[in-house]
Amino acid sequence: EFSFVTCVSNWQLYNKCVISSLNQIDASQDIFEKIPIDNTENRFSAAQALNLGLNRSKGKLIIFCHQDLLFPKDWIDNFLKQINIIESRDKYWGVTGPFGRCSNGSMSGNVTDFMGLHFSPPLPRKVQTLDELCLIIRKDSGLQFDEYMDGFHLYGADICLTAACQGMQSYAIDCFVEHRSKGNKDEKWRLQKEKFIKKWRPKHHAVGKKICTASGKIRLHPPIIRFIRRIRDIVL
Repeated sequence: EFSFVTCVSNWQLYNKCVISSLNQIDASQDIFEKIPIDNTENRFSAAQALNLGLNRSKGKLIIFCHQDLLFPKDWIDNFLKQINIIESRDKYWGVTGPFGRCSNGSMSGNVTDFMGLHFSPPLPRKVQTLDELCLIIRKDSGLQFDEYMDGFHLYGADICLTAACQGMQSYAIDCFVEHRSKGNKDEKWRLQKEKFIKKWRPKHHAVGKKICTASGKIRLHPPIIRFIRRIRDIVL
């Protein structure tokens, strides 16, 4: 029924978090599989690794999770309840996950990390994008990660926009997880942001001019406007 796919760069962390928590889940081990993609030598981008896992998966629902994620014992039961609610309204949903942001910028979800608990009901709730810490798709949706996004940032926002362009909505769900790390908006994040803007700016009429992601708002302005805004910010 379920495939848990993870891009693994640290096997000790993956075993301590994902494997140990999945082994304690209150469900038959026969209903889910664990698919780690070895990236200890940094051969793959996130999108490449997760697509490899997707292609190897047998599940109807594919859960792409970070290697430092902890799942509670009742996670599958809670997840199925949320999916049943969504499918009673929207049978052909696109992407779900425990944390995301709506197009108005508000946060939605139920996770905890080093910054504390982030619980933002009502849930499930339609969102514009979802955080990469945990993303779930229906295998029969045909969705895949765009390997043009060749780093480790914004591939979650990207697949949510891809789903939206195909008429499939994304949802934050009340399915608590614990994330054992912080996000890192470094230079690599900024480079991915530029690629993200380059890809989606021509499609702003379909996705909107402002994209709200877990790591901040991204405006799909033309290059000249973005240049003026940067100059203004430096002056101010």
